[in-house]
Amino acid sequence: MNGKKKRESIFLSERFMQAACIFAIATGLASMILRLREGDAFAVFESLTKLLAAGAMYLAFSFFKWDVAKGLMGGFLFSLMYQEAHLVLAQLWAAQDFDVYLVAGVQGSLYIAAAGMSFLMTVIITVNHFFINYATSGNPKDVIFNRMAILFKLFVYILLVAANSGLGFASVILWRNALGYLSDIGLLLLLVSVEAQMYTFSVLRKELLKQKRERGKKA
Repeated sequence: MNGKKKRESIFLSERFMQAACIFAIATGLASMILRLREGDAFAVFESLTKLLAAGAMYLAFSFFKWDVAKGLMGGFLFSLMYQEAHLVLAQLWAAQDFDVYLVAGVQGSLYIAAAGMSFLMTVIITVNHFFINYATSGNPKDVIFNRMAILFKLFVYILLVAANSGLGFASVILWRNALGYLSDIGLLLLLVSVEAQMYTFSVLRKELLKQKRERGKKA
């Protein structure tokens, strides 16, 4: 029994889900306060959406509203994809702000590369989640691939936080960006936990139905 508990994934822990949710909300709230000081209404709306998504996703799963949890998961991924596309395509590329980052040297180049990688990984994860998995059967099939992709994305976010800290911009901007990325990390950990637990319940349900059919045949 002890060996089984040791092998159990951390993502199946209810306390880990709570910690990820609290972390996402706390860092997101701090980032939103800094955005309020800048007067960027749309950025504040994005932060508020992610805060609500974190709390609602956790509550939905806690009350076994799995379809709601899946929908919120999708909503978060699509909003994240839009946010990152706006950073990479509209701000860095179209507005040619990448010149500013390139002047910053290695840290600036690393930040641009990590932002682009993060956007591409979000596209891959979103497509795999909702156009391949949930759209076909309503349950995640390729959970290992999902988890690998999201864990790689978490590494990219850590890279973004590290590169951001080395840029020579105003401290308010650096803190706002870093807290925003940390909030996204918390939300992604929550997302993996929700998906892992839904998959576990799905497997358990199939096993119980199989046992019920076998008992019916014997009777």
